[in-house]
Amino acid sequence: MRMLNNRYLNGWPFLYLTMGINAVVVFAYIPTQDLSSPTGILDMIQMTVRLPVPFLYLAFVASSLYRLWPNSFSRWLLKNRRYLGLSFAASMTWQLLFILLLWVGHWDYYVQEVYNFVGIAFEAPGYLFLFAMTITSFMPVRRKMNEKTWRALHWVSIYFLWFAITLTYYFELAGGLDVQVIDYVYFFAGVAVYLLRLGAWLSQRIAQLANQ
Repeated sequence: MRMLNNRYLNGWPFLYLTMGINAVVVFAYIPTQDLSSPTGILDMIQMTVRLPVPFLYLAFVASSLYRLWPNSFSRWLLKNRRYLGLSFAASMTWQLLFILLLWVGHWDYYVQEVYNFVGIAFEAPGYLFLFAMTITSFMPVRRKMNEKTWRALHWVSIYFLWFAITLTYYFELAGGLDVQVIDYVYFFAGVAVYLLRLGAWLSQRIAQLANQ
């Protein structure tokens, strides 16, 4: 897979490329919605939360895929895991912007029609974890952190974000209202990447026990 060696698909150029593509998609979708209406803003929130999900899932499963199937693709994923995570964070910024637009322009509608304590209980810490992961992904900050602390922060954060997103799509399917194909795709993809992580952990444990 020589294409994966392209400099635009690695490191910072890859991040800038994904940010540009996300921006094009968002700006292309905006004219289809009435942003003076709260329902139009809600549609934008829903669309912008779907954009970053693949980045999170790929970052979540990168090391596990490489452990189970070390090949050029899994090696590329592992090499660019940091930039996949930053792409997720950059893309989630769009959702946050539209949430703020809903709060500022339609607070009463938000409180009466949208507010959900369970949703807020996941969203608020989710953004805090995302911010912490993003800041500590830059080397000047990372170098000042204890390695165990850094690893623990990123482990807890990515598991929380994975769980929050997968649970969101579970509730979408369980609710049965306006269920779309992508809801099935993202829910089962969330389950699949967890099973891959579990499989990689089990294979590592078995190898360790065999070497004792």
